[in-house]
Amino acid sequence: MMGTGSIAAEHMVAAIRSVGHAPLWVVSRNREYARFFSEDLDIPKTSVEARQALSDPLVNFVYISAVRERRKHYISTAAKAGKHILCDGPIAASSRVASTLTQQCKDTGVTLMVNQPARASTIHQTMRRLLAEGEIGTLQSLLIIRGAPFQPSPNRRTDEVTERGDIHLDITAEDIDLARFLTGQEPLEVSTLPVEATDADVDQVSYAIGMSGGALFQAYESFAIAEIESVVMLAGDHGTLIAHGTLNGKGSGTLIRRLNGRNELIPVRERDQHFATLEGFLATFQRQAKWMCRGDDNVIALRTVEAIAAASRKRRTVTV
Repeated sequence: MMGTGSIAAEHMVAAIRSVGHAPLWVVSRNREYARFFSEDLDIPKTSVEARQALSDPLVNFVYISAVRERRKHYISTAAKAGKHILCDGPIAASSRVASTLTQQCKDTGVTLMVNQPARASTIHQTMRRLLAEGEIGTLQSLLIIRGAPFQPSPNRRTDEVTERGDIHLDITAEDIDLARFLTGQEPLEVSTLPVEATDADVDQVSYAIGMSGGALFQAYESFAIAEIESVVMLAGDHGTLIAHGTLNGKGSGTLIRRLNGRNELIPVRERDQHFATLEGFLATFQRQAKWMCRGDDNVIALRTVEAIAAASRKRRTVTV
């Protein structure tokens, strides 16, 4: 465990144990944080030096939950040690750094996966399958809407200040990755309202992306409104799939298929997204888990985020 973030504390330690593994080390640049985390979650060893933990022959893989600025160091150090990596996304603040880290992992034969819970959602996986099976015809558009008042994580340390711009980078990268995952299409061109997508003073972002298969992806992300139920919609020429509440972090949500003027609730078995992510990550050591987010996927998402920022700054359409 590298870093002592809230996702690790609330979800990933339990998920690691539930898939039959045991967390052995907590690594943090702050010795006191590491000690508190290990005591609270019953993890036997702590260190402020990543190499000490990575030299333990019992360590098979690394989960990184550190703040974004520290992920580069931990990924690079783990790659040099030959340890497989699961890291919270995005893995870096820029596509250039993310690309370098991804290539380093490839060069050392290390698996680099990104923790993207939206991909692990059974509802989103069902939407992807139904689209591929032609249940709504040819995809015409994808819509993602999400919003809530800005609130830093309650478990953040006092020296880890969360700005709105930081959140927007994370959320936009996640939405772009989800769009690619659902559609199998790549972002080509970006247009946006004239606001800077990663500016800490900006509370809401709206953008449109032309995708490689001809679909139009539109997104609205806001931290300036009362909380709304998130919407993920795939609209085809024969029908529509609509997911409600899958991006609110408060449950699995619901999935509706609209055909011939009628709404049909599609029952989907709820599954813990963090457990599913860990299970998929471990499966990649033996076979390819195609639904998982890899380092290359995160690079593409970050390049698209940068294109959104450029489109806002230049007030014109930008090619990804």
